[in-house]
Amino acid sequence: MIEKGRTFDILLCFSFVRTSNVFHCLVYCVSPFQLLNSHQSVKYSYCFISIYTSLLKHPHKEEKQVKQQRKGKLEIMDNQPVKKIDNSSRSDRISNLPNHIIDNILSCLSIHEAVGTSILSKKWRFRWRYLPNLVFDDTFYETSMRSSTTKPSITKFFLDIYSILLLHQGPIMNFTFYVPSLDSFSEIDRLMLYLSEKDVQEFFLNIEGSSHIDRLPSFLFSCVTMRRLTLTCCSFTVPLAFQGFVTLISLKFQSVRFKTNLFETFISKCPLLETLSIKSCSGIDDLDIDIPYLKYFHFHGPFKAICFRKTCLHLSKVIISNSTSADNFSGPKTSEPTKLFESLPAIDHLRLGYQFVDYLIDRTVPIKLSATLDCLRVLNLSEMCFRYPEHVSVVLRLIVSSLNLQFLAIESFAYTDEIPLLAPELLKVEGLLDNALKKLRVVKMTLPNAEIEPELEFIKFLLAESVALEKMIIQPSEETEPKQALNILKEITRFQRSSKKAEILFLDPQYDDE
Repeated sequence: MIEKGRTFDILLCFSFVRTSNVFHCLVYCVSPFQLLNSHQSVKYSYCFISIYTSLLKHPHKEEKQVKQQRKGKLEIMDNQPVKKIDNSSRSDRISNLPNHIIDNILSCLSIHEAVGTSILSKKWRFRWRYLPNLVFDDTFYETSMRSSTTKPSITKFFLDIYSILLLHQGPIMNFTFYVPSLDSFSEIDRLMLYLSEKDVQEFFLNIEGSSHIDRLPSFLFSCVTMRRLTLTCCSFTVPLAFQGFVTLISLKFQSVRFKTNLFETFISKCPLLETLSIKSCSGIDDLDIDIPYLKYFHFHGPFKAICFRKTCLHLSKVIISNSTSADNFSGPKTSEPTKLFESLPAIDHLRLGYQFVDYLIDRTVPIKLSATLDCLRVLNLSEMCFRYPEHVSVVLRLIVSSLNLQFLAIESFAYTDEIPLLAPELLKVEGLLDNALKKLRVVKMTLPNAEIEPELEFIKFLLAESVALEKMIIQPSEETEPKQALNILKEITRFQRSSKKAEILFLDPQYDDE
C-alpha cells in the first residue's frame, strides 16, 4: 500500500497491465533509493506492485466521464442538470510550465527530490535525467544511507550514484562528489573514467575524515574541457603526458600533498587561470607565481616565500591567512615583501594574517611603501597584537600607502601582558597622513580578552584622523562582562571625532557576523 504523500521513486520505463480490479506494474531496474534495499547484492530486479482501488469498479463509466470532461461537460450520475466546466479552472499548471522553468526548479532540488518529481506529470517524467549539474553532496550521502533498510554501507551509496549515472542523458557540466571516508579508492577511478568521456567542465572532490587519496586517477587529466577544479585530501601527481588544462579558470586545493616543484609546473600549464586557492597543503614552501590573468589568490598555511614573478594587472583580491598550526610555520626566508606589493597594482581587497605581518617585520618595511596601493579599498588584518609596536608599525605603513582605503577591519589578540605606548609609532607617520585616511568610511575593531589600552589609543587615533568616517564598529571579546563593556563604550564615546557623520556601533560580545 502506498503511503499518502510519499515520493514514489521509479527510475526506469514501466508498463501497466490491467486485470479486472488490479493494476500490475512491471518495473525493470527499479528505484535505487527504495526498491534495491531488499538485498544488497541485487542490482537489477523485477518488482510487481499491485494497487487496489475502489475507484476502478466501473472502468467503462470512468472512461466515458473522462471523454465528457475533455468536451467541457460533465453528466451528473444522480440526474442533476448538466453543468459546464471551465477548462481554465482545471488546467494543469505544473505540466504547462515552460521547460526552462522546470529546469530551474530541478536545479534547486537535491537529486533525490529531483527524481521524485517524475510522478508529477508526463512532462516532468524523467526530466531530471537531463540535469547538467550532478551534486552528490553530504545531503545525498545522508539520504542514501538513511534510506537503506539494511545496515548502511558505502556500497549502497555508490550503487545509488551508478543507478543515476546509468539513466542520465545529455552533457554533465558540474559534478560534485562528497564522501566522509573511504577505505578503497577504486570507485573514484571508475567515476573519473565515466566523467572523462562526458566532457565535464566543473569537478569538486571532497573527502573528509582521515581518508586521503594516495593518487589521483589519471583519467582526471584527460578532461580537457575542465574549467573549475576543486580537490581535497589527496596526493597530487601529474601524468607525464599531461598537456595542461587550457580552459581552466578556477583551481582550489585543500589538504593536498604535492611533490617538490610539482605545483609550479602544473599551474604553468593552466594559462587562463583566474582563481587560485591553496589551503593547508604540504609540499609548497616557495611560491613563485606567474599567472597573467589571475584575479583572486588565497593562501592558507606555512610558507617560506611568496613571489609574483610578473606584475599582476588583473589580481584584485589577495588573502594570505595564518597556518592552522604555528609549530609548522617555518617562516619566510628569501623574498622581498615590498616587491610583492609592487606586483599588485590593481589590488582592491587585501587580507593578511599575523604570520605575514611577521614576514613584513623581518624584512624591515619602510615607513611608506615604494609602490602605493592606490586601488586598495578593503584592508583586513587578523590576529594583530597591539602590544607589539612592530605590528602597529606595519599596520600604519599599510594605511599610509593606501590612499583610497574605505574599509578597515582589525582583529586584535593579546599574546603578552606587556602594555606598551603607541605614541612613538603614531608620531612616525604623523607627517604622512595628509592624504591617508581621507576616504576611510568604515572601521571594525575586534578587541581581545585582556587590557585594551593600546587598542583604545589606536581607535582614538582613527577617529581623530578619518574625516570621512561613517561607522566605527567595536566588537568586544566574548568574555567581556556587561559592566566592562559599558565602561569601554563610555570611554570611546568621549574621543574626539573629525567626522560629523561618524557613529559608534558597539556590538554584543556574543554577536557573530559570520
